[in-house]
Amino acid sequence: MEEDFDSSTLTEWLDSRVQGRKLAARQMQVIGILRSQPRLASYGSVSDIAAVAASNASTVTRTAQTLGFKGWADFQFELRSRFLASLSALEVAAEHNGHISSPAQAAVSTDRANLAHFERTLDADTIHAIAKAIAGARQTFIVAAGSYAIPGKALEHNAIIAGYNVRLLDADVAALTNAIARLGAEDLVIAISLWRVYDSTMRAVDIAHNLGTPIVSITDSAGSPVAVHADHRIVVPTEGAGFFPSLTGAVTAVQAIAVELASLDRERSNQNIAASERTWDQMRIMHPRSSS
Repeated sequence: MEEDFDSSTLTEWLDSRVQGRKLAARQMQVIGILRSQPRLASYGSVSDIAAVAASNASTVTRTAQTLGFKGWADFQFELRSRFLASLSALEVAAEHNGHISSPAQAAVSTDRANLAHFERTLDADTIHAIAKAIAGARQTFIVAAGSYAIPGKALEHNAIIAGYNVRLLDADVAALTNAIARLGAEDLVIAISLWRVYDSTMRAVDIAHNLGTPIVSITDSAGSPVAVHADHRIVVPTEGAGFFPSLTGAVTAVQAIAVELASLDRERSNQNIAASERTWDQMRIMHPRSSS
């Protein structure tokens, strides 16, 4: 695949990370490769980058650390997220259309790697803080569009059962607009945005911020514009094996939030869960359970 994407934003991001930092000559050679070959930088190993930069693995690792990351893996995760965000759906598909014997197996393997990365980088204190923010808010609006609404729906469903006022705002832009207009400092907005950003999500977050509403972001890049005003941020891996992003990391994140939320006040949660169970029985929504 030819280098036909717009790499200007990647270059600008790299320049912003380099600015104000002292890098040795060999490190600047590495930066040059990152600028000129973002695909290699996104998928290559430390050794691959070192070879092309006529350097060594330790210099590549130190370069990532100098740019503010724990190491090469964390830097590459952020870079690859930005690289994929610069591509169209067809271009993303082309990135994954290599010689794969089983696309299904590749999808499962990719998600396994995504979960391993999320588990390794998970900040339990952030999850706890988000759960407390939901519990303390007058109302929580989840802003998510397209397939990004899937993890939002899971969080809405489980939070409501646990007794909290949480609502998903997804496809209906008019409903989103009307709801956002009435936000205040006692409310909470959770924005979920992965890969390419919906303008409606971005505008809703900006308006909420201007109204003084606390914001939580769940994105696949620390530099996502959706996360700029966030009080709490969760970054999840979203690379898939096809033309669309994986939702596994985001679903795992919201499940963790829901579990944490339900544990804050177990008596309240249990009372609300029991009330939901009774209503489900009265509405005859669920198929009867076996008596055996």
